[in-house]
Amino acid sequence: MNGLMDNILEIAILEMGRQKGDQVFSCEEVVQWLYPQDWRHFTTEILDTAKSLNENGKIILSETGEIKVL
Repeated sequence: MNGLMDNILEIAILEMGRQKGDQVFSCEEVVQWLYPQDWRHFTTEILDTAKSLNENGKIILSETGEIKVL
C-alpha cells in the first residue's frame, strides 16, 4: 500500500476514535464512513493500517477488528 493511502486511513481511524470517545468501533465502520459505495475494496488496507497503529501504541486492536483509540 502506498504512503498516502496509509496516511488517509490512519487519520480516519484516529478521527473516528476522537468522535466516538470511549466507544469501540470496527475497522469496517471506518471504511464504510470513508467509502460508502466501495468500502469492501478497502477491508485489507484498513486492517493493515489498524495493525500498524496498534503496534505503534496509538490504538488497541482486538482480534475481531474492534478499535479503541488511546
